[in-house]
Amino acid sequence: MGIYQHYIWLLLFLITARITIAQPRVGLPLQPEKLAYAKEVEQEAQEKKDTLLMAEAYYLYGKIYVDAQDYLTAKQYFIKSLRIVEQKHQFDKISRIYTRLSWLERDQKNLIKQLEYAQIALGYARLGTQKTLMSASQSMSDAYLAICSDSLVNHRKHPLQDSLLYYCKLAEQIAYKLKDSVSIAGVSSTLGEFYGFQRNAQAFHYYQIALRIHTARNHTSSQITTSQQLAHLYLQFNQPDKAYPLLQQASELYRLMKTREFRIEKDFAETYMQYYQQKKDWQKAFEQSLKVRRYERDQMIADRNGAVSRLSIEYDTKKHEAQLESQRRELKLGEQNQRTQHWLLVVLSALLLGTAGTSIAFYRISLKNQRLSQQNAVLVQEQNHRVKNNLQLISSLLSLQSNRLDDETARNAVEDSQRRIEVMSLLQRKLYDGDNLVAVHVADFVHELVTIVLKAFEQEQVEVIYQIEPSVMLPADSMMRIGLIINELVTNACKYAFPDNPEPALHIEASISHKTFHLRVIDNGPGFTTEKAPVRSFGLRLIQMQVEQLFGTYKFRNNGNFQFDMSFTLFPPSPFRRESKIKKAP
Repeated sequence: MGIYQHYIWLLLFLITARITIAQPRVGLPLQPEKLAYAKEVEQEAQEKKDTLLMAEAYYLYGKIYVDAQDYLTAKQYFIKSLRIVEQKHQFDKISRIYTRLSWLERDQKNLIKQLEYAQIALGYARLGTQKTLMSASQSMSDAYLAICSDSLVNHRKHPLQDSLLYYCKLAEQIAYKLKDSVSIAGVSSTLGEFYGFQRNAQAFHYYQIALRIHTARNHTSSQITTSQQLAHLYLQFNQPDKAYPLLQQASELYRLMKTREFRIEKDFAETYMQYYQQKKDWQKAFEQSLKVRRYERDQMIADRNGAVSRLSIEYDTKKHEAQLESQRRELKLGEQNQRTQHWLLVVLSALLLGTAGTSIAFYRISLKNQRLSQQNAVLVQEQNHRVKNNLQLISSLLSLQSNRLDDETARNAVEDSQRRIEVMSLLQRKLYDGDNLVAVHVADFVHELVTIVLKAFEQEQVEVIYQIEPSVMLPADSMMRIGLIINELVTNACKYAFPDNPEPALHIEASISHKTFHLRVIDNGPGFTTEKAPVRSFGLRLIQMQVEQLFGTYKFRNNGNFQFDMSFTLFPPSPFRRESKIKKAP
């Protein structure tokens, strides 16, 4: 009788499955309350002609269509928003959109694209706030978790498992530092899922933290999702009686929401099916399995109709190639030893100098060709966009490499080179955003550069005194070398002068007198003696090389503090005269 009954169930299952597949069905309806709010924002943006507010409206539309499982429309809105915020250099919002794109690819099981978008989000987040960095780190951990899930379920260690835990802990650390309970709940859910794959009891602890926070803040949707995850965990540990109350509570909350979300309904069907299987209620388990098949069919239809990957032709072609190149370089850097890394940094610096020089030459040529001004303007914009992307990619590459290095010396060398790249990136932005394509205001450039370096070393409390006339301007190639010199000096001060200094201070002077540029940088650190002078350091060799290229002179002083002076003429001698005029450090 038992075998006959199983055959009957199997026959009913196959017949019902065919009937279900034959019925056309689209995604869930749009949520009216959220849609009305997005339309209000869009209307306000049109009335005020506020492009950033319009970008926010597009972003809200994207989230609404993700919930409705219309991934094609969702990605189109996200990309519309992205184009606006990129033009406005809103790094936090750029990172936020790439994070959403990463999650969108996660819902479609496109793991490679998910990780790619998460890496771009992380690169922009490093230029933004701590909250943005936390969100991007969470996106990275989600991407690595999706990639490692199969290995974790089978109790095998995945090569990317360490990266997964690193970004989880980084997001958790920032969340607790900011006292952001919502983010604490989010990263706790990720850690719960990670340990749940391993059948580790620590998963209960993290899920319960997330559930308490969502319940206290009355976040209904998040409370439902976390209850589902915790119930699924109890089922993994063969405890269906503890899972059922959580499912019932979550079902009631979902009913009271009076909205529909595809992901939540699919998770309910899967979890209830597992529950009834463990309780051996085969009829109800079969009914839930039919729902699961229907949702899986809808997912397949959404993926087919969405054709999200085709949007890469419209916007992401160049960025996709650049990201693949970045990944290949990351793998190469991971296999090299400390000596190879040192020479690689030198080669990258030379390459970036050549790239910046080529860009500046391109600007000058475009200005001379008046008859082709319109065409050249388009080419200049494209060139700057590519240079900006290349600099960002190399900076992200070095950041990823730094995170994977165990050797402190090698990590410091990589981070120093990353800051040198940021000097060139800053110069590129000044040229690209300003009206003058070949010269830069020294005061604005130096102020922003020093701010970036101090922020990188968490030395924002340092008192900085600037004595730079606003009218002082330098050619782009000269300004690039001055920026590298100041970067090395401020970096040295952050490492050796400020850490144990109760009142750290920095003084920067720049002026032009009789066609000669003068620079003075002073910090109130102890300086260095002759025996401890870093004569052989890469930073000092870089300073010496930049001064030589400017045909200038420089010297260090120790008068109870550290002082650097340099000067060079704005009209250097003929390139055929190669006599060095450098005064070496005492």
